[in-house]
Amino acid sequence: MAHRPPKTKQKLLSFSIWVLRGIWKAITTIMAWVVSVIKTISALVVNKGSQVGNYLFAKKAVLFVLFLLVVFGLLCLAAIIPKTHIFEGNLTVEELSFTYNGGQEKLFLNSIRGMQTLDVEGIINNEITFIGKFQSTSFSELNNFNKPLKIQLKNSDSKLVIEPNDSKKRSQIDIEELRILPNTKVSELTYQLLKKQHRLNFKLEQNSSQTQSNELKVYLGENPIKVILENYDISGINASQLDKQQPLEFILTPQSKELNLEIKKNNKIYLSAEESSPNDPNQWFQEKFDTKDVYFQRRNRTGDISDDVTVSTIVEGKIRMVEQEREIKANQFLMGEKPDISLDIQRIRNLRIDPKKGIEVRISGKTKQIQIGLDKDFPVSRIQGSWLDGILPRDAIIALFSFGAATLTYLLGFLIENSSKSDSKP
Repeated sequence: MAHRPPKTKQKLLSFSIWVLRGIWKAITTIMAWVVSVIKTISALVVNKGSQVGNYLFAKKAVLFVLFLLVVFGLLCLAAIIPKTHIFEGNLTVEELSFTYNGGQEKLFLNSIRGMQTLDVEGIINNEITFIGKFQSTSFSELNNFNKPLKIQLKNSDSKLVIEPNDSKKRSQIDIEELRILPNTKVSELTYQLLKKQHRLNFKLEQNSSQTQSNELKVYLGENPIKVILENYDISGINASQLDKQQPLEFILTPQSKELNLEIKKNNKIYLSAEESSPNDPNQWFQEKFDTKDVYFQRRNRTGDISDDVTVSTIVEGKIRMVEQEREIKANQFLMGEKPDISLDIQRIRNLRIDPKKGIEVRISGKTKQIQIGLDKDFPVSRIQGSWLDGILPRDAIIALFSFGAATLTYLLGFLIENSSKSDSKP
């Protein structure tokens, strides 16, 4: 026996059908009204356009009006189409990396006096020679040794550490200069003020095609110094009883006070100087480096490349282009036209030390667009320069467009009014 639906369901179904019909009727009515309005407006535009056209032909002013429209259109395009412009900025960062892009070797570090630690990891291209009086508890052969001691550091994990033997006395160890060659990459450059010491760390990566080496010149002073070697080769002395798997440590009272290190491969350099060092840390760096591939970021490594995270090292800063300035806040990325390509910073004008915040960097370069944001894929602020920005100041562009818009509005109203009067005349 078939089951019949309740009367309430039948009423509900009838009501739903009635509501849907009402909605459909309302939609069709609104659509018809919209179409009618569009037709009316189109007819009015065509009519007024025809009147204006006839009026212009009668007054022989068509070419003049077309000229104005073309000029205004070109100005609009010039204000939209992006063009490369010069930018400049001043940033404070925790860490930066760049590649020196000059045509000849460049002085990178000036004199740093009163060194507490000089630590160089990696291959040293030249043979290191120490001359003076030696003392060692781990290698007794050195105690009576009075000839030049020759050291070679040939491995990527080799290490040379030089420190003053008596930390209570003012150190006489100085960095005289560090020169870098074209296409040398300076990476992981950081500064910290810890335990009343200025600490500067960085890596040098040289182009393998270079035949010359970056050169670090060190003054050892006259006081005894402590030297520590790891993963080294030694010559000039009987080393048969020396365990080269262990670090070699000795005290040297230098007779030859100059030490030159030729740094060619990938090297890590750690420097620390007394806070009361007689020279100003802001004088450590040379000015005006031509650069490429400048980054203010670091990669937090997890052991799995897919899980590594890139974080910004910017603490604060400002950047300016085409008379527009943007503030950069902590941990925001500074990007160019594409998030995955670094901003084209062509010169680092100055590097200065801010003991409380890090390294101040003054930059300049050229780009079409600057983007800023906490997430590279979702920038929140932009500066983009147009063709017109390269010709006129920003205030002049705003004034020009205001004048042009007002002129076109007045001209259009004038033409419509006069064309209507002309058609109404018998």
